[in-house]
This record gives sequence, C-alpha cells and structure tokens, in this order.
Amino acid sequence: MINTSAQTAIKNSIYNFIGFLLPIIVLIFITPIIISQWGVKDYGVYIFLSTITVFLGLLDLGISTATSKHIIEYKSTGQEENLKKIIYSMNSIYLVTAFVYLIICISIGIIIQAFFIERVGLGNNNYLLLFTIVGTTAFIGTVFTNFGNILVTIQRIGTHIKINTFFMLLSNIGMLIIVLLGYKLVSVLLFQLLIMILVVITYFISVTKIFPIMKLKYAWSKEELYKNYKFGLSVAFNNLANSSLIHFDKLLIPIFLGNAQLTYYSIPGSIATKISNISTTLSLILFPITVNLHSINNIDKIRRIYIRSIRLIAILSSALSLSIIFTADKILLYWLDGGFVKQSLNVLIILVLTNLILALFSPLSNLLMAMNKMKFLTTGSFIMAAINIVSIFILMPKYGINGVATAYLISVLFIFIMFKQAERKYFNIHENIHLKLILKIGTTSFVFFLIVKLIIYPLITSFLTLAFLGPFCILLFMILYKLFGFVEDEDWNDFIIISKKFKKKYIKK
Repeated sequence: MINTSAQTAIKNSIYNFIGFLLPIIVLIFITPIIISQWGVKDYGVYIFLSTITVFLGLLDLGISTATSKHIIEYKSTGQEENLKKIIYSMNSIYLVTAFVYLIICISIGIIIQAFFIERVGLGNNNYLLLFTIVGTTAFIGTVFTNFGNILVTIQRIGTHIKINTFFMLLSNIGMLIIVLLGYKLVSVLLFQLLIMILVVITYFISVTKIFPIMKLKYAWSKEELYKNYKFGLSVAFNNLANSSLIHFDKLLIPIFLGNAQLTYYSIPGSIATKISNISTTLSLILFPITVNLHSINNIDKIRRIYIRSIRLIAILSSALSLSIIFTADKILLYWLDGGFVKQSLNVLIILVLTNLILALFSPLSNLLMAMNKMKFLTTGSFIMAAINIVSIFILMPKYGINGVATAYLISVLFIFIMFKQAERKYFNIHENIHLKLILKIGTTSFVFFLIVKLIIYPLITSFLTLAFLGPFCILLFMILYKLFGFVEDEDWNDFIIISKKFKKKYIKK
C-alpha cells in the first residue's frame, strides 16, 4: 500500500531542500568576492552585526512556533472562530513586538557607538545608523510574521519555497553587485530593507488568496494569548539556550581574539552549518505532521516517523560531512586562499563533526516540540549551552579559535544522552535501533574514503574542479550506499514515486 503521508513529507522535504540549496550555491560564489573587497576585518563586523540580530530574534518568545501549532490544531478540527481569534490576536502581538525590536535596535546602536567601538575593534562605522536600518527591517518583517509563517503551517511548501528562494537569490546577487560597486555595509543593509518590503508585499498578496481567513486585522483574545504564551515561553527558553550554544562564540571571539579571527572562524562555520541547516530545513515538515498525529494520540506512527527520519538524515548528513572533511584543505584553498587553510582547516573539520551531530538531532527536536515535550528539550539545551560556555573560557586562551570550535563539539556530545533518554521515555524504544545503520554508514564511509583520497582528491586542482567534484563526492556516497544494498525498500519506493511525480510536473509530459 502506498504511504501517501510519507510521500507528502518527502515531496515537501525536496521542496525545502531545493529552496535551501539554490541560495547556498550563489553564496558560495559571492562570499570570496565580498571578503576580498571588504577584507577579513570588515567582514567580521558584518558577522558580528548579524550575530547580535540573531539574539534579538529571541524576543519572539517562541510565539511563532506556538501560533503555528495552534493554527494546525484549529484548522484540522474546524474551529474557525478560534482560528480567527488566534490569528488576529497574534497580529496585535507582532505589531507590539515590532516596535520593541525597533526601540532595542536603536538603543543598541547608541550604546555600541558610545562605549564599545574601541574595545571590540569595530572600526569607524556609524552603528546608530546601522542598527536603525536593521531595526526598521525587523519592524516590517515582524508586523507581517503571520503571513510569512502560514504557508508552511498549512503545508503549502511549494509556494513558500518559490517566494523565499526568489528573494534570497535576489538579496545575495544584489549584495554582490553593491559590494563590487565599492559600497559598504550601510548600502547592503538598505538593500536588504528594500528586499524585506518586497517580501512582505508578496506574502500578503499570496496568502490572502490561498488562505482568505488570514487578514491584517487586530484583536485581543486573552484566552488564546495565554494558551500561546504557555507553550511559546517554553519554546523561548529552548531557543535562548540554542542561540547561546550556536552563536555565543561569535560574540566572544571579536572581543578576545579580534574581528579577523571571527572571519577565520565563521567562514568555515558557514560551510559546516549547512549540514545541520539542511537537516533542519528537511525536518521542518515533521512538525505539522506530528502535531496532527499527537492530537489523535497516534504514538505508533510518530515512532515510525522518528526512526525513518533519523535514518534518512543520518545518510544525507554523513554524505555531506565526509565529503567536506576528506577535501577540507582543498575547499579552503580554492574557494578562499592559503591563509584560510592555515587559520581555519582544523576549525572546519571540528565544526563539520559538530554539525553532523546537530543534524541528527533536528528530527528529534521537531518531533518533541510538536509533542509539547519542551521541558526535556530546554533542559538539554541549557546543559549543552553551559558546557559550551565553560569550555570556551577554558580552551580559547590557549588554543584560540581551534579551542572555541572544540568547546562547541564537546558540548553537543550530550545529544547522544538525550537520544537514549527520549527514545525510552517518549517513543517506547528500548533496543538499539541505530547499530545497524551505523554499520551501514561505516562500511560505506570506508570505501568512500579510499575512492576520494586515492582518485578524486588528486583531481581537485582548481575552483572549477572543486565545484564539480565536491557535489560529485556527495552523490558518490549515496550511490555506494545504494549499491551495497543498504537502502530500505520503503525509502527507495517512495523516492521512485516522488521522482516520477516531479518528472511529470516539471519536465514535459
């Protein structure tokens, strides 16, 4: 019997993957150009600014996730009045939050401009102006948050990906043109503000046609707001811990090691995080599916989804991670330059291993969040964040950015304990379900290593050969895994069905 829900999940995951991949391809080409034009110090300022804005996103307090959860529940049970109440009440909350964003951004700009420029080594930029632009961009995006999130919530993934991908590509290409014309950060941020305006207009027009109940109306339902924040605040604490785990290092490095070291740390990090980001992107579809299954207490099907999603993410993430690790020096040399090989090689390898573990955690995290097991997730996240911060202060003084990367890796090892506890407590899995998968991936990895090191690695002699052979390595791992007979029948059958549908839809009949 055809597993249509699995096919839907795979199809939506493919949409997510394509939408995630295209901007990355553009970013691969433009990043070295931007660094060469701005220099590692000025690029470090850009990263520092971006890191601060990430922490500002915590002011969301988890309500976006909570809103999506309750919209799914109300829509699936036909509670139209409650659906209107939560949408219009959250419009009011987002409007208030937008003003808070703007005020905080301006305040941060004033404080940095007055007290921290010399200490942090941020140069002669006008940070009041920079943060005012950032705050204005955040203001516009926040007011229309419901419109940006709803397409994923109602599983109109294709439309969401088309809009998101187009504007991400436009933003990246526009940034490249601005930099090549000799303009600096202010011009880039103004362009991103323009992109945000176009994005919200597009989402508003699209969503009101697809989901007419969504309007820019305002209400104030105390009952719905209480329900949202009851769930959302637990998500917020988890997000705070995750942000501390993922981004705290980027705040400390410029303060203690300088902006140039932040660039040498963040650029390999930008490569490594693509592994966990792809997993997160593919795993997003699990949230609405699990919310529906959990509402009818179908734990058996949630357990099957968990096992299958871990299996597929592990295979793909291993292919990506090993391809990067086995060619790490070539990537840095031909993508950037020899200076990055000297400064960033060990950082890249360590962060790839770190993000491989984080990639494995994404499906579990989405499933548990949908099942409202936030206490478990938040406790684990805070433990990892604490381990990371303590380890950074121990290792950074002696080992620099290599020590910072190692601290990150040490902290995420706690995820394996979380796996064991979650499987027993929430999925009623007491046996070792991963040993067979580990042996399959290990066998494939050994053969893959020999082929890459003996045949492919010597052929990488330029950026063009890297651009061709890098993706080929990922495909090679997947082919080897299939040739060894390791692919499960249900995965392969669904892949064939979805491939035929995509071929029928996007290639001439």
